[in-house]
Amino acid sequence: MDYLTFVVGGAGFTGIEFIGELADRIPKLCREFDVDPNLVKIYNVEAAPSALPGFDPELVQYGMEVLRKKGVTFRIGTALKECHPEQIILADGEIIKTTTVIWTGGVRGNQLMEKAGFETTRGRIKVDAYLRVPNHEDVFVIGDCSIVLNDEGKPYPPTAQMALQQADLLAYNLVSSIRASNLRTFKFENKGTVASLGKGEAIGIVFHRKVKGSLASIIKKLIDLRYLYIIGGISLVLRKGYFR
Repeated sequence: MDYLTFVVGGAGFTGIEFIGELADRIPKLCREFDVDPNLVKIYNVEAAPSALPGFDPELVQYGMEVLRKKGVTFRIGTALKECHPEQIILADGEIIKTTTVIWTGGVRGNQLMEKAGFETTRGRIKVDAYLRVPNHEDVFVIGDCSIVLNDEGKPYPPTAQMALQQADLLAYNLVSSIRASNLRTFKFENKGTVASLGKGEAIGIVFHRKVKGSLASIIKKLIDLRYLYIIGGISLVLRKGYFR
């Protein structure tokens, strides 16, 4: 059994950020537990033809190169076919011996959506412009359970900023429904996306501009600080140690 081989399934934002943090931690953990770091292997498996599907190709290439230098081996365009206690089998027949598999691929809505009898796609519902379930004007769905299409007919990624903007509109539309006034349609305002690649490295698009490296990493920290401040104020920010 190979306890020093880690396989991360999925190369979306969650998978990429996770392997960035994992790769940064490996040297310290190896010193702590007296393990030869050359024996540690990190694989990232993605069925789509690219890591970070739908993201800017130039930034994706940069991000993958950063992670490769940290010791990550990519298997892109290859699905994870079988997962066993001591190994995984990829769709192309490759066998990777491992006892640790972390799954970050794909988002599935809550089973309640299917059990309620709504038409779903992987547990998610394609909502209308008002965030309602088609043919059910009294049922609204937001967050990971909803599918919202962009102008090109493709679904927006189920991110936190998407859910927050949906929540604001839902609150307004619920009140409007009670008062029998006009509802507002949902329009997603993309404020940018930044993915961490580990310590001091990140990639992203902020206000329609590409950022990478240390600048993107600083922006990522500012985003985290802002979120912590919103949910817990300055005390939470201080407890997280950002100013130590």
